Amino acid sequence: MNRSTFLRAAAVTVAAATTTVFAAGGANAAADHRPSRAFTVTHVGGPTTILEIAGARILLDPTFDQPQKYPSGLEKTQGPALSVDQIGKIDAVLLSHDQHDDNLDTKGRELLAKVPVVLSTPGARKRLGAHITPMKSWESTTLKTARGGIRVTALPALHGPDGVDRGEDGEVTGFLLSGKGVPTTYVSGDNASVKLAKSVGDRIRRQYGRIDTAILFAGAARTPAILDNAPLTLTSQGAAEVAEHLNPRKVVAVHTDSWNIYSEDLKSLVMAFWEKGIADKVVDVRPAGTKKSLS
Repeated sequence: MNRSTFLRAAAVTVAAATTTVFAAGGANAAADHRPSRAFTVTHVGGPTTILEIAGARILLDPTFDQPQKYPSGLEKTQGPALSVDQIGKIDAVLLSHDQHDDNLDTKGRELLAKVPVVLSTPGARKRLGAHITPMKSWESTTLKTARGGIRVTALPALHGPDGVDRGEDGEVTGFLLSGKGVPTTYVSGDNASVKLAKSVGDRIRRQYGRIDTAILFAGAARTPAILDNAPLTLTSQGAAEVAEHLNPRKVVAVHTDSWNIYSEDLKSLVMAFWEKGIADKVVDVRPAGTKKSLS
């Protein structure tokens, strides 16, 4: 398929919410590595995603409010594909940070008290209370499951451009899931730094081997009030560069819809991956609310 044909197909398929543009893991990717346990993802909207992995159900960054404007200036433009009552039992929440509504909204905050394990930043523990397990970068803990355990490691992330320290407002974490029978999974969190993501990925590969799945928070979040509208999460081009460098078997792109501050959508991300010849790594998680297998 030449470039012009691909771009036309991308526009049509994204608008129609079909699966033409994406491969749920390309043929080449499937040949090199298979996780030993079933692994599914269900995208709920924005960053909010349910992972069913190695016998556990893990929720990323819970946001379940209906569309509305917030005092912070953020606006939710689309409701979740699933309500809190529809998501079923959650064993743990991995919360990249609590400071911003698009990563933890009102109903998301209410949900935290009902989940037995919530892993997040030290700042989140101070703001949200003792129910939060604080983790510093490269600290690990084990989630016990019926199949054994999932090792969760907190990872460095930078919520803005390289070299900028946003203080408490920018404190954010990524996560790594690993262990026996666990597909090694990198969750970037609200990281905007390609350089940092590459460095983190290199250390993961040295210590844990190949990354099976990369869950990248993209969308190039921007707000005029912060850093002159600089991207606060990965741009589409940045996500493609990170994926090319880390070479995971599959990529799940989230954080591209449902909020007014996301400046780049899923279509632009797929195009960026196509430009690098790695579009077959991107998993089509549409329509939101449907379970997709990564096995």
